[in-house]
Amino acid sequence: MKRLKRILLTAIFLFLVVCVLYLTFHIDKVEVEGTKIYTEEEIKASVFTWKFLDNGLILRLYDKYFKTGGLPFVEDIDIYYEGRNTVILHVYDKTISGCIKYMGQYVYFDKEGRVLESLPRRRNEVPVVTGIQFGDFAIGEKFKVEDETLFNVIMNVSQLISHYGMSVKRIHINNGDVTIYSGNVQVHLGEKKLYNDQIAALSEVLVTTGKKKLSGTIDMENYKTGDKIVLKQN
Repeated sequence: MKRLKRILLTAIFLFLVVCVLYLTFHIDKVEVEGTKIYTEEEIKASVFTWKFLDNGLILRLYDKYFKTGGLPFVEDIDIYYEGRNTVILHVYDKTISGCIKYMGQYVYFDKEGRVLESLPRRRNEVPVVTGIQFGDFAIGEKFKVEDETLFNVIMNVSQLISHYGMSVKRIHINNGDVTIYSGNVQVHLGEKKLYNDQIAALSEVLVTTGKKKLSGTIDMENYKTGDKIVLKQN
């Protein structure tokens, strides 16, 4: 009887300790920073996947041994603790360079041509690549392509678009010639190995055409550094 009483008292004591720790370190405030791809709610949902993770002590242990998060376009999430009841989730987005449409899905790739994810919807900020033949692919591996030279061209263009934060909805390549589409503006870049100068100059122009909602075509096939960029309006 005494043994049963000791077990019961011990169980009650442990229960009270757990309750005190849970309430003391309960997370009341969560701040999200760093991401440009996901909403705060999407990030929170990926971290707090079960109820008791809203406790700072449990979250520390879980993050140490299992690692929180798991969204396709997130490289990592660092968790910082401010006091006992506030956490800051600093998100490191993966760099999405573009996507292709394949069997009704949008297949996203990074700056190295490595496949990140296949999703049924297209993210508006990511350009769709058309005009190049892709072979087999698997998540986490690089695309296999018939023409490696054309693929390198696409990588150069898509990386530059991402670097300058340009709003481009499509990159099309036809026999080596590259054309990009931004809003209602079509830009012919021509056939080159690198497009650094063209896109550096074009980035500011497309900001203006986007704000003013202009439409037309720009021919930069023979563009040289310092040349004036002319929009032929429709």
